[in-house]
Amino acid sequence: MKIATETRLGFNEHYKVAQLPPRHSVSPNMFTKTLRGVLCLCALGTIFSAPPAVLAQSSYKICVPHNLQKACEDLMGSKSNEDVTIECVPGRDRMECLNLVNKRKADFMAVDPEDMYVAYKMNNQDFAVFSEIRTLEEPQAEFRYEGIMLVRKGSPIASLNDLQGKKSCHTGYGRTVGYKVPITKLRKHGIFKLDSDPTLPAVERELKGLSNLFSQSCLVGTYSPNDEINRSLKKKYPNLCALCEDPAKCDYPDKYSGYEGAIRCLVENGGDVAFTKVIFVNKYFGLPVGNNPAAPATGTANPDDYEYLCEDGSRRPVTGRACSWAQRPWQGYMANGDLRGRYAKLQEVLKEAYEAGKTYSNTDLAKRMLVKKDNVVVSKDDPVLPGEHLTRAQYKDVIARPGPYEHTTRFCVSDTIALRKCEVMRKAAFSRYIRPQFQCLLKSVEECAEAVQKDEADVVVFRSEEYEIARKHNLGAVLYESSEANDVFVAVVNKDIKMDLLKKATLNFNSNDPRAVNAALFFNEKRGIKSCPGDISSTDNGLVKIVKAKDLKDDGDQELICQDLSRKSLQDYKDCNFEATLPTAVFVRNALDSNILDGIIHSFSEASEDFGKNAPTEDVFELFGEFEPGFRNVIFSDDAVKLVTSSNAISTFDETHYNKLRCISE
Repeated sequence: MKIATETRLGFNEHYKVAQLPPRHSVSPNMFTKTLRGVLCLCALGTIFSAPPAVLAQSSYKICVPHNLQKACEDLMGSKSNEDVTIECVPGRDRMECLNLVNKRKADFMAVDPEDMYVAYKMNNQDFAVFSEIRTLEEPQAEFRYEGIMLVRKGSPIASLNDLQGKKSCHTGYGRTVGYKVPITKLRKHGIFKLDSDPTLPAVERELKGLSNLFSQSCLVGTYSPNDEINRSLKKKYPNLCALCEDPAKCDYPDKYSGYEGAIRCLVENGGDVAFTKVIFVNKYFGLPVGNNPAAPATGTANPDDYEYLCEDGSRRPVTGRACSWAQRPWQGYMANGDLRGRYAKLQEVLKEAYEAGKTYSNTDLAKRMLVKKDNVVVSKDDPVLPGEHLTRAQYKDVIARPGPYEHTTRFCVSDTIALRKCEVMRKAAFSRYIRPQFQCLLKSVEECAEAVQKDEADVVVFRSEEYEIARKHNLGAVLYESSEANDVFVAVVNKDIKMDLLKKATLNFNSNDPRAVNAALFFNEKRGIKSCPGDISSTDNGLVKIVKAKDLKDDGDQELICQDLSRKSLQDYKDCNFEATLPTAVFVRNALDSNILDGIIHSFSEASEDFGKNAPTEDVFELFGEFEPGFRNVIFSDDAVKLVTSSNAISTFDETHYNKLRCISE
């Protein structure tokens, strides 16, 4: 692949200009005059030393999450057009790529509609969606899908108000067209209302509101990540599961769930209204889909017996154009304003590279580059601003829906780098429907603890060495970092080391890593040596190595020392380690209102599920990992995997023991 190396000149094209002296050897004014002179000569047709092929060359920079750079280079290098070069610029994640594109350090990037929303909030006028990634099935469709209401022809539902007391069929709990869109629109029209009982958790108020609106429903899914609460909610609101194939389970798989299942629920199981997608209505009734002719119906009903219910209460036949509540835009490619007028070449090259990417050996990486075999890149004749695009799709208010929580999570951080990360997290979380939304506050560590205690903030994240501050201000931990199973510190020695030598052997550990120091202190305690952080030392040739289990290399000559000083193989690190660090935790004030607490746990848990290690949208925002070059462990630990509601299962170390090891007086 060709990599663009020319200096950015601030014009609409990049040029390699021959016979100019190096930039550092001339003044800016001299360089500008020289450049203008060369460009004027070029405009007059004057021949100079750069060959014509170079002059015609166009250069573009695509920003991708850093762990996709190699895949990007492979995919963008697969094109045949040698007159166009595409350089892959790595960003931390898509949130940073938006900044790099906006700041002209990259030209464009691949985006979801939610990323378009962030761009709209950042600098809408300076972004444009110029190509879309559509399905081969519907390459001419303006939007990825259209959320609709399907009813029986001749049913008494003549307005949205008539939905009160009817039987509803949904794709599933929390899903976009079957849950988020109808709740957003019905709430906007005053048909759906959150239950007013302030003692109920926010999520339950939303479920109770649905239970009050519809007499019976099929709404499968997980209402709460807590199994007991999930079962309790389904038992408390059984009408929400009454139309399902298995009302007692009310979970996937279910005959009456999903896009087509919601239609079956209406047609076969007594529902009055179904919330689903247009494309599945067409497939169910055997109607044409996109450019494809009518195919055999997947259902048995007559399409003439069903209609779309429009937002204004009017009806449309399913055999004609649908009236949708909201449309989800396609994924696509979005650029900054400097690409205006020079999209054409890039659009064609992207089509070619995308098609070649369908045969890429690593399908997972290709998918993360938004490359799928059943998709195709379609150029937009008129690139559109992200805000206008989302407004036309009626999707902006779906993203911005308040959700069941009526408060914000005030998140206090203690330095400017952490504040920047909190702000990025806030934007990413809001665009991905995580509620309640975050509000970021900047104070010192001690001031954050005091602010949470005084109800001037809701939450603060503390590392193990800061637990003492939390206790002083009567704060309690509600979520903890969890690590990979092999991310624990172990003590390693050669097999020929005898017990008498082991008890006095020197140590080798990273004295700059607090976790390694804690493990070394713990090892000393177990072999009867009292030491404190300031007086324990490491030597390069120490006989006992304190290292992470994931960094071990089994050469056959080493074994682990366990806490009782027995020996085990290197594979037994789960039961034989010296991990002695308390996990970084999310702290709140004690005796917090249950609804506020529920919101805090929900927002952080959702952020972890979406943005944690190997999460579905980790490429959108890396919750864990180096935030900025040289700044590690910002807010959360770089090596953490997710947040959990109970203490890290790997580290069962207690706070009293930790303080004793660290020589902290009680």
